[in-house]
Amino acid sequence: MEPLLLEDFQRSRFPTTLKNIMKSFEKQGIQPSKCDFLVGCLYTLMLEYGFIPQEKESFYNDCGFNYSRIKDLVSFPAWKKSDENSYSLSFILPPHHIYTCKVICIKMGDDLIVNAIVKNIEDVHHTIMLDILSYFTDGAHQKACMDKMQNLRSLSTSFKNQVAFPVKHAILRTNGLRHPCLEDLPLEIIFYIFKYIHGTDIIKFTAISKQFHSMRLEVKLWENLILRDFKCTVKKTLSYEELMKEYGYIYRSQLRNRRHGSWKKRMVL
Repeated sequence: MEPLLLEDFQRSRFPTTLKNIMKSFEKQGIQPSKCDFLVGCLYTLMLEYGFIPQEKESFYNDCGFNYSRIKDLVSFPAWKKSDENSYSLSFILPPHHIYTCKVICIKMGDDLIVNAIVKNIEDVHHTIMLDILSYFTDGAHQKACMDKMQNLRSLSTSFKNQVAFPVKHAILRTNGLRHPCLEDLPLEIIFYIFKYIHGTDIIKFTAISKQFHSMRLEVKLWENLILRDFKCTVKKTLSYEELMKEYGYIYRSQLRNRRHGSWKKRMVL
């Protein structure tokens, strides 16, 4: 079976999209550098996630996965090389045309700094730094060679998790649409999940988004956690900050008691 995505790359079998990236350079008479080719891969990963180049916004009206569309658009030179060390890519997520995602790639030595911002949505700014040479086996050469690529699965996972997914998520949520993620689960289910998570882990869990952080402010949540984990009750007049501190105090006290108890046992032995 033909490899469909960039992450399916194998030395003996190249995805058609990877071949098309190289062909798009050849048609322009360009012998791509490693950085050029890596930016072409990032462009393709955005296509895989449902984005299209802004110049093609009138041709498509959905953001579902479409392999034929990806193959067609990979050949389209949708990024502009602003200068020798920077690239500018503009995407939209159809049919939400007013939210333009700007991806700016800047080469700094052997690293590529990737910044993504979304027009008309506040606080959407995602950054990732990529080591260019880690995706090629021939580090000494400047020019890109398709059969010298490696670690494309790692590239796909990192870029989609840190850039493509959060950008798509922000656009869909702004338009009142659901996206397959924890944040879009009903609150009842999220609180049910909390039943199986230790209180210290809940603090870490609720730090990953504003929505989850607001759930941490529930006084009832901390009263139930203290009762569940330590089998004790607290004053009903305490605020959530006081309850959270109380939880941490009891937890640390129990840890000290366990360590002291195990130390005494070793002394007896």
